[in-house]
Amino acid sequence: MATIEDVKILLDITDNDMDEKLSLIISNAEKQILAYLPEGTVTVPDPLQYIVTELAIVRFNRIGNEGMSSYSQEGESITYGDDIAPYLAAIQAWISTQENNKRGVVKFI
Repeated sequence: MATIEDVKILLDITDNDMDEKLSLIISNAEKQILAYLPEGTVTVPDPLQYIVTELAIVRFNRIGNEGMSSYSQEGESITYGDDIAPYLAAIQAWISTQENNKRGVVKFI
């Protein structure tokens, strides 16, 4: 499980004032990843925990700009993409390594 401490370190948050908000963001990030994992997966596997942390940071930084695809003001421009898209390959790679997801081979003689 991505720890709130990891997220706080990366966001340079030193107090506990934001803990409730960060916990909710982390929980939602975990749910977002679980939606891409095989049915029956109830927790995000350890090799994918870094994605929870990264998604939580992206979501935290986007607070106040929900629904926007881009923002521009006085020469500053920010473009938002799909948050999970950069991690889909890693998620798929993990899924393909799982024993339950191995496919058999059919040979015709």
